[in-house]
Amino acid sequence: MKLHSFTSHTPEEKRRLSNLGHIVVGALLAAVGALALLHNLGGIAWTSTAWPILILVAGLLLLFLIYPRHPFSEWAPIWRDGQQREHTIMAAAIAAAGAAELLRGSLPALGYVFPVAILLIGGMFTAHEQHGTSEAATKAVRQHRILGVTAIIAGLLRVIEVVTGTGLLAILWPLALLTAAVQLLIYREPEGAYEAGGGHGRHSV
Repeated sequence: MKLHSFTSHTPEEKRRLSNLGHIVVGALLAAVGALALLHNLGGIAWTSTAWPILILVAGLLLLFLIYPRHPFSEWAPIWRDGQQREHTIMAAAIAAAGAAELLRGSLPALGYVFPVAILLIGGMFTAHEQHGTSEAATKAVRQHRILGVTAIIAGLLRVIEVVTGTGLLAILWPLALLTAAVQLLIYREPEGAYEAGGGHGRHSV
């Protein structure tokens, strides 16, 4: 089936694609949180490699959903769209975090890349740009802010765990990440998202 271009998608198609992206990334992050929890609780060796690989895959998959599925001629317009630019930065941060975790054995300082990426993503979610009617954008912004705060908590817990090595924090940050993953999995774009109605930009709640 031929894929429509980014600009020719109907609002309904854009909502469906956005929902798919949230579900896919949510499922991958849920697996990351579960594997990290298994590693930190039980010390299962292979999980320490599995979850960074999943983070890397999540970032690359999100980039694929944003760009290669559309003609190269539309990559620039996609980047110029504020919401898609934020998604691009988030995807790149996730991919970089996964790569850094895989390489941190040779350079321990890379252990800070993952939590910094989570903090960056959480911060971006709290000010996430939404398209659509004012009512739809307000609802979506509220949900993204809650998600952003959850991600920030996960990132802070991971930073402190990296610095202090506290065992309890090694359990708490995967739980916070799992909470964020659940929010992604159940998120659905509200009716009116991506439709005309003056609802572009960062809305107050």
